[in-house]
Amino acid sequence: MDYDAIIIGCGHNGLVAAFYLARAGLRVLALERGPKVGGAATTDELFPGIHFSTCAHSFVLFHPRILDDMRLVDLGLRVFRRDPPQFHPFADGEHLLAWNDLERTRESIARVSRHDAEAYDHYVKFWEDAAQLFDPYLLRAPPTLGDFLRTAEEGPHASIAHTLITGTRRQLLDDYFESPRVKASLGTTFDAGTTDNAGGLLYFAFAAALSSRLGQRGLVGFPQGGMGAVTRLLRQAAERAGAEVRTSAPVAGVHVADGRARGVVLADGTVLTARAVLSNADPQRTLAHLVPPEQLPEPFLRSVRRLRINAGYLKLHCATTGLPDWRALPGDGPQHGANVRICESLEHIDLAWNQARAGRMPSEPVLGLVCPSVYDRSAAPPGHHTISIWVEYAPVGLPPAAWEAQRARITDALIVQVARYAPNFPDIVSDAYLHGPPEIEARAGMTRGNMHHVDMTIDQMLGARPLPDCAAYRTPLDGLYLCGSGCHPGGGVSGVPGRNAAETVIRDLNAVPAARPSRATIGAARPA
Repeated sequence: MDYDAIIIGCGHNGLVAAFYLARAGLRVLALERGPKVGGAATTDELFPGIHFSTCAHSFVLFHPRILDDMRLVDLGLRVFRRDPPQFHPFADGEHLLAWNDLERTRESIARVSRHDAEAYDHYVKFWEDAAQLFDPYLLRAPPTLGDFLRTAEEGPHASIAHTLITGTRRQLLDDYFESPRVKASLGTTFDAGTTDNAGGLLYFAFAAALSSRLGQRGLVGFPQGGMGAVTRLLRQAAERAGAEVRTSAPVAGVHVADGRARGVVLADGTVLTARAVLSNADPQRTLAHLVPPEQLPEPFLRSVRRLRINAGYLKLHCATTGLPDWRALPGDGPQHGANVRICESLEHIDLAWNQARAGRMPSEPVLGLVCPSVYDRSAAPPGHHTISIWVEYAPVGLPPAAWEAQRARITDALIVQVARYAPNFPDIVSDAYLHGPPEIEARAGMTRGNMHHVDMTIDQMLGARPLPDCAAYRTPLDGLYLCGSGCHPGGGVSGVPGRNAAETVIRDLNAVPAARPSRATIGAARPA
């Protein structure tokens, strides 16, 4: 065997897996098709001298144990803490601010609704309890929904577990709040995969469990150097542990011999053998394209092809000569360092989702603006800034030509939409780049541009993520494992799927002696 383990894809989870496998003394090779590591966590110079975190832009979910194991802070990780985390202007000039300090957040909410200001503490407590329910399942193979609920029923938070599984975001907000504006401000739903699906709350329990831990370290915010700095440090840690990392090495397929994954075939036809193969590519790309179809049961393949991959997003990256002057809170101030949410109501979210699912660009999408250069002055030259606009939602499945035909119109419409809240915005935008589902798929290799590989719906969470037959990182093909965001516990830059998959491989390889199969190549396969 050339290696003990080969990893397809050097996104953050692939690099985390490489580190843990190498630290266990295994011979590890991580392969990246592009010229640099990172996947959806990269920093790119989109305009001369101006750098953007092109897909993922915030460091908010990384597991502290992985942070410590890889010694990322010692290697130079620096994170700028956002305060306030969110600024929410409304079209009529009103606004809400969410601060790291709960009392300041309550004061902001009280300007809209005293009832909701008092309810906010109870809402925060709900998520603290939900995080406690989910936390034990982060660094282990996932339970089934039934096991999760049965265990929760033995503790003090059974009703919360029922809400996470059967409730919706809208129901939860209605239980606590009366103001439509407070609900709109707290109604973030993009990670779930639909606007209001039952079970979508499970993702937020996962996020609460991780963000609270990381927040205690003061490491929630924008990383210096962008998200690409994070994945460069992950590569450094993996290589220090003994892993080999190769870029510009696209994988054409999984090498199968004797009914088992025995390595990979590179795009140039080279066969590299290994005792185990881990794929950081999304489940559909891995199982329906990289594995020869005859090696997997047809009923399983049908399930793979039916995976829910409906949530599409896009980002508009703007180089600017100044900062937006928000009508709701003009002038300088902390609002410029916050995530700026543009969403008038929960109905606003529903309309955007329904239009996108019908194959149309929403007439009024929900927007989230961030300006990392307020903190990280290395992102842009003096007097210039980087503003990235996260857009919910975008139609998926459109051919690249269809996107190209409407690129300029969408860009202009988004700038005009922001201008309703910050009238100077069109004047300060010097360059703009629209990063839609086709670009996300092409750059990061994620099917339909889905940032979480598969939607975070109830049928694709816990012991059903991405499918029951491969929810514990193993797949029906012996020797092949999944280690990306399509696995438990879900999407976001957490490193947890990579770590858990690596631990699974280590256990399996320790239990099975090395074999020496033939090097027969597989049939035609497409590059990853």
